[in-house]
Amino acid sequence: MYTGYFATASNRGDWSEAIVLTDAESGDIIDISACRVTLTVRDDNGRNVLKASTDDGSITLPDLGTFQWEFSDDQMSGLCPGAYGVGVRISQDDRTVQLVIGSVNVMEGIDDQ
Repeated sequence: MYTGYFATASNRGDWSEAIVLTDAESGDIIDISACRVTLTVRDDNGRNVLKASTDDGSITLPDLGTFQWEFSDDQMSGLCPGAYGVGVRISQDDRTVQLVIGSVNVMEGIDDQ
């Protein structure tokens, strides 16, 4: 499981990240093409403020072992500046793994054009 921080995001722009899963011992890329991937972003009150999933296409699998999400600037504009918890889970058949427990800092965007 990964724990840590994502790069800072703006609440006036898209937020997109891609993660490549590799085997820790061999370095081989892990095939996740048959997996369900979900992501939840929570505020400091424990409320879910953003969600993404391979179920609805908001998380994609663009390359072998890679999953990617993108939240639009409209979705991000609903976030107040601050720190948010991020969780990612991956599932296949009846097995679910908590892949990521991390944080993202959201800053107030500055361009009003």
